[in-house]
Amino acid sequence: MSSTTKKALIYCRVSSERQKTEGHGLDSQEQRCRLYCEQKGYEVEKVFKDSFTGGGDFMRRPKMKELLEYVDAHPHKNYVTVFDDLKRFARDTVFHLKLRQSFKVRGMTPECPNFNFDDSPEGEFVETIFAAQGQLEREQNRRQVIQKQKARLELGYWPFYPIPGYRQIKTSGHGKLLTPYEPEAEIIRTALEGFATDQFWTQGDVQRYLEERNYGGKKKIHFQLANRLFARVFMYAGFVGYAPWEVSQRMGHHKPLIDLITYEKIRNKLDSNAPVRTRKDMREDFPLRHTVIVCGQCGRPFTASYTTKKKKPGYKKAYYRCNNLACELRKKSVAREVIEGQFETLLRGIEPKPFVLKLSEAIFFDLWEKRMANFTENNAENVKELARVQSEIHKLVGMATRAASERVKVEYEKQIDELAKTERDLHAKTDPANRSKIDFRTALRRVFDYLKDPYYRWKNGDLIEKQLVLKLVFEDVLPYDLETGFRTAPLALPLRVFEHFTTSKSRDVEAGGIEPPCKDNADGPSTSVV
Repeated sequence: MSSTTKKALIYCRVSSERQKTEGHGLDSQEQRCRLYCEQKGYEVEKVFKDSFTGGGDFMRRPKMKELLEYVDAHPHKNYVTVFDDLKRFARDTVFHLKLRQSFKVRGMTPECPNFNFDDSPEGEFVETIFAAQGQLEREQNRRQVIQKQKARLELGYWPFYPIPGYRQIKTSGHGKLLTPYEPEAEIIRTALEGFATDQFWTQGDVQRYLEERNYGGKKKIHFQLANRLFARVFMYAGFVGYAPWEVSQRMGHHKPLIDLITYEKIRNKLDSNAPVRTRKDMREDFPLRHTVIVCGQCGRPFTASYTTKKKKPGYKKAYYRCNNLACELRKKSVAREVIEGQFETLLRGIEPKPFVLKLSEAIFFDLWEKRMANFTENNAENVKELARVQSEIHKLVGMATRAASERVKVEYEKQIDELAKTERDLHAKTDPANRSKIDFRTALRRVFDYLKDPYYRWKNGDLIEKQLVLKLVFEDVLPYDLETGFRTAPLALPLRVFEHFTTSKSRDVEAGGIEPPCKDNADGPSTSVV
């Protein structure tokens, strides 16, 4: 080939990965550009393929940036740069003109099969008009896409990239529908339910759980993933919505991973300002560190560590202390065996009498049965009302879609938002999952197993069981004074109920449907449901 043959660079671009395989994809663009170069007698030196739109800014396109850098590295060559279409050059008028200037500075000549670049005033005018037309089409396409996505949202469908645990799958009667994807969905369900029930007390605990389960095949899970779960927790409960487009939350068509009770618990926990009661550095050797035990002087959680001595190899002493720099007691510490011994003494004193446990269990079961009976009675009416509300929402959505006036659409949307709130409340009342996924008797007896002898559970349990003891036995933080030890323990509600039953009069107990214990044998009476 002659040394005077012009060297050509080919640039191809699509705005999404999906377009790579379609008729106007990268390979078809390259083929047309190569055919054009062959007809012109150009030698193709290199091909640059972009699958990123850049929002109009050519410098945000990786391959366009690489193309310009390639030309800068060969300043002695005057390249012809071939595009399949003028729209592949730039679909923004301002950036089109800037890119043309960048080409001129580098001595590059742009060419494409369906447009003749001309540097005359008339040619520049026509080129600007075409660039403006390309920008108009891009912005119109964007507007149409947003309108269609917003309409899908208003109908209860998620039109964007699927959230973790789901995939967008074409479904008869729905189009693309968020569908749970296993095993990821089950891992996320367990994580969210664990956070709601305080099995995982912090979002960091959820992050570590995802790592342990090797979520998504990743050994390292970034904290941002846990944030994404909680930012979209309403979707895991079956809702959709998008605040930037003023689409309020409404019931979606996808299958939820959690029930509404779990969702409300998570929302309340995220919105509360309650102090975090555990940290990731809790260890078996310091079970009270960063838990409910706080400094009696400043109220900060105690920290703990080992002390060693250089002159005594192997010397190791464990201490708890307040680490608050502003606290008067920050330089003082208490030996681990002292504070943990006092805590165990405190737990020994918390032991409900057997008859109180039996009495409480019977009353709780009786109340639960009554609650379930009321639920069944009211559920039929709620189901009927829910169907009416959903029908009204569907009707209003159709009217809003067909309305020509923006003002009328806004009014329809207000009515839809109000009905969506009513729909959410009715779903919470009628959802069978709200009754409980675990048998109530089984769950209550598990709690009672911890409450009837918390000292035994503390002494013989692992770190997780000790955390459960702290959670179930104490309602609030437990202040510790270096001189006087633990202050009055704020017991949790179940233990306060036990105390109430113990001190209640016989007539109060009889009103609950349980015979009072015999006076002759207060520690071990028989109980019977009336």
